[in-house]
Amino acid sequence: MDKDKREHPEELTSSDQDYSRTDIPETTDTDDYTASEKAADAYETTFQGKQAAEIRNHQQETEISLTPLADERRYAGFWMRFWAYIVDLIVVFSLTGLIVKPFTMIDSFREATLWIWSVSGLLGGLVFFAYFLFMTKWRGQTLGKMIFGLRVIRKDGERLSWSDTLIREVVGRFIHRLLFLFFLYAVVAFTPRKQGLHDLFADTLVIHEKSHPA
Repeated sequence: MDKDKREHPEELTSSDQDYSRTDIPETTDTDDYTASEKAADAYETTFQGKQAAEIRNHQQETEISLTPLADERRYAGFWMRFWAYIVDLIVVFSLTGLIVKPFTMIDSFREATLWIWSVSGLLGGLVFFAYFLFMTKWRGQTLGKMIFGLRVIRKDGERLSWSDTLIREVVGRFIHRLLFLFFLYAVVAFTPRKQGLHDLFADTLVIHEKSHPA
């Protein structure tokens, strides 16, 4: 009987035809599209997961690499900076003597005043501020700091700009020197990073040069 069915398929019964139809499931273009879309979503999810993992790993490596540099900084304390400042004062007085002293031999110049200050005093102040300003901007250290191995840096490690240097060496020192508030230098001894007021104004630090990362 089965042989007859194979030879004469047109004679299949209705039950055989129903069985044949259920035996071969139909596929549509919609099913193919859904399958490919799912595969694409799965690939995209996997790719995004890998990217997120790589970003986390990179951030961890960056934090690990930066931590030792921050720990290696040795902040200069009050007494070290005090002795460096004494050396700088000696240098400034020497420069003032070389530059301003010849003019004081002229009576009219010596007696000239501008508001409450003498002209010779103003020139001496100009030498003082110019010395600290240009040496700090040029080298990041004055002669006194060079001798004691100290350096001025920004908190973020970037190069000192003119605005940083002006705030620190002119505005900050004006407050200390011309307003007779020398005792404010003692702030260095009580701040966590050994910062004076002029350092706090300019967001700078004074560190031992050997601890400065190359």
